[in-house]
Amino acid sequence: MNDDTKESYVDEAKRRIAHLSYKLEQAQGRVRKLEYDNAQLQVWVDETCLTKLRELSDELCARYNQKKHRARDFKSEVDASRPVQTTGA
Repeated sequence: MNDDTKESYVDEAKRRIAHLSYKLEQAQGRVRKLEYDNAQLQVWVDETCLTKLRELSDELCARYNQKKHRARDFKSEVDASRPVQTTGA
């Protein structure tokens, strides 16, 4: 093998390393953006969706208790089945 062939292999390897480094930086940027978006979505779910879901569930339990099963309290059963939620703050 002559020196030109070795240099061309080295140059090609350097070019590939530079290209892959660039691609890695791009992928890391996309991962950071997705992590941020996911955190924002989780905050929205915790603040908005879960609150509204609990309100609707409580309302449904109250309606159900009023209409058919006055002797049974479904709200306490629903509350007992809910997992305990800790606040992130």
